[in-house]
Amino acid sequence: MAGIQYGYALNQFKVQESDLVQRPPKETALKIVSVCGFRGVEMTSDALGGPSQIESTFGSVHNFADFLHSCGIDCVCSFFGSSGGPGGGFGGLPGASGGGSPANAQERTIEAMRPIAAFLHDLGGSCLVVRPLGSYVQEAPVTEAKIRNAAELWTKVGMMTKQYGIQTAMHIDFGCAIHEMADIDKLLELSDPNFVGLALDTAELAIAGIDPIVLYEKHHTRVKHFHFKDALVADTLGEYKTDGSLLTTGGSREIERWFYEMGTPKGMVNFPALMKSINQHNYEGWIVAESDQSPHVEESAMLNGWYVKQVLSRA
Repeated sequence: MAGIQYGYALNQFKVQESDLVQRPPKETALKIVSVCGFRGVEMTSDALGGPSQIESTFGSVHNFADFLHSCGIDCVCSFFGSSGGPGGGFGGLPGASGGGSPANAQERTIEAMRPIAAFLHDLGGSCLVVRPLGSYVQEAPVTEAKIRNAAELWTKVGMMTKQYGIQTAMHIDFGCAIHEMADIDKLLELSDPNFVGLALDTAELAIAGIDPIVLYEKHHTRVKHFHFKDALVADTLGEYKTDGSLLTTGGSREIERWFYEMGTPKGMVNFPALMKSINQHNYEGWIVAESDQSPHVEESAMLNGWYVKQVLSRA
């Protein structure tokens, strides 16, 4: 892969298009993304489904690839899991956390990831995005032993996915037990950089009180994937520690929507400055735009597409 490529996350369609097992809603979602200028898509099991569902719907991965191309999409650039609480991920799978997780539990997790790695390989993808631990309310207290176990597990998963030419990248969301900069540093220190990297999500970090530019500058060699979305408010009350459903409940302030499109007025993320840093460090890979929680999915895709063309591409 040379340079930066822009993809779009299909998770925003999971609420509006509740019957994505049928082809017409799939086709609508993909064509909207394509018309807005995005050539790759990031899938989740909640939106278009996982490998087994795709195969049962289309008959084969090859047929699904043909369907993607007919909608103007070149590839499935990445796959993001959807279990384990706010923000999704694979945190709920066996062996993802906890002290002294048995080796066979880790092996079950690795084998659960194998079909997804093969699926991504066959569809021209590059990255398996995983949540390193479950939500804070599930995992607390967060100990070095738990971080070490998570680092070990995802390093092993990364060794497996590398066999398929797929990068494993850990995604930190604002509800995740791995939440503080010190814990992120420790997680990266204990995991093998040859096999597991970081998926940097701009809005999730901003809500958690971490400047995504500062994190990228510090760990740019480990960043293998990006999620670009904006946010207007941070979790300044630390409610992620007490409310495992903060993403959907909005907490005591009843935040109606945590995530917004790039370019939203008063957004906390400085995307032009981040792009400057990305270019200075010669990042090559996918930047995936997101608008999960969008009340108007078509409008969100258009706004993100406009921002990529008019701002990011000129940064």
